[in-house]
Amino acid sequence: MNAVVLVEKLGEKKYRASTSQPIPLQTQGRTRDEAVKRLRALARKRLAAGEWQQVPLPGPPQSNPWIAFAGIWKDHPDFDDFLQNIADHRRAVDGGNSAP
Repeated sequence: MNAVVLVEKLGEKKYRASTSQPIPLQTQGRTRDEAVKRLRALARKRLAAGEWQQVPLPGPPQSNPWIAFAGIWKDHPDFDDFLQNIADHRRAVDGGNSAP
């Protein structure tokens, strides 16, 4: 596994190496290499004590309450008549100017 490591100079002979997610770690050393080496050792120790798992988590709640009703009239025998009734009503309201 590769991780992005931030190495910062803190002083004349002091460096900090740190990671973020998925495993936040931080070490210090007298040189960049020493700080990174310590970070690797810390990561090895921490990873040896645990295990990786992928766990499915629930998503956000359904945002549109109408989604549950989408498609419920699809196979209804009167659906085509219903759509025709809407089109007829629109033509009557628009004075016959809407497209069929």
